[in-house]
Amino acid sequence: MKREANAAVSLAAEFRLRSWARTHYVSADQRKETWNPIVLAEMRIKDQEMVETENNSMKARVSSMYVPLAPGVSCRIDEAHYEASAPHILKMQDASTRALRRIADELVGE
Repeated sequence: MKREANAAVSLAAEFRLRSWARTHYVSADQRKETWNPIVLAEMRIKDQEMVETENNSMKARVSSMYVPLAPGVSCRIDEAHYEASAPHILKMQDASTRALRRIADELVGE
């Protein structure tokens, strides 16, 4: 009877067990065979994922170590970049100030 109860684990309980297995992951040599089969299966899945991730990261590291250059391209060193000067922003003036400025410019121009 106990075996039948274990065999019919609800979907929610299975998700909880799988989540627990991922959170509390231990290496294969530290696992006990008496643990729940769902937990053991999920830890085996995580073992495989870790192996695949390690293989992929090794390929990425090796491929990123060397940057091929096109044949016949000479090395070029560019000059340092200079900061652009700050923009000159004109202050907004009201109509009366603009009129006074125009009159002053006209008087100076005569």
